Amino acid sequence: MKVASHPRLTYISLYRNEAWCNVDVYREGSKVLVVLRDQDENDDESLTNTIDSVAYQVRLALDSRGLGGMEIQWIQWSRADKLASIVTFEDEVFFNNPSWQYLSRAQFQKILEDFGAPDQLETWIREGTIEF
Repeated sequence: MKVASHPRLTYISLYRNEAWCNVDVYREGSKVLVVLRDQDENDDESLTNTIDSVAYQVRLALDSRGLGGMEIQWIQWSRADKLASIVTFEDEVFFNNPSWQYLSRAQFQKILEDFGAPDQLETWIREGTIEF
């Protein structure tokens, strides 16, 4: 079930420019899914290069919504690569040393279904905010 959406989360890039991404948050029991969708309009590097600071910013927002302490699964969609990935962090406090595991469209769809959002991927594709 979707619990939050931020269609234009701004963050400061490595080059000190303002950039933005879409954020959608889902909850199923004690688990939270955060989907970060990179966008083309940024005149800077992609979300991939600043994922640690964006994840930290999102986690602070989750804490303020009473979702702190829950298991968080992170998915990033990269417009540059047109790929979705599960993102894991070696350090889940400061989000250091991220690693990415690519997801097929079917795998991404299954994860969204598990969080009560079976039609969300098709909606994003129709909107043009995600493509494969």
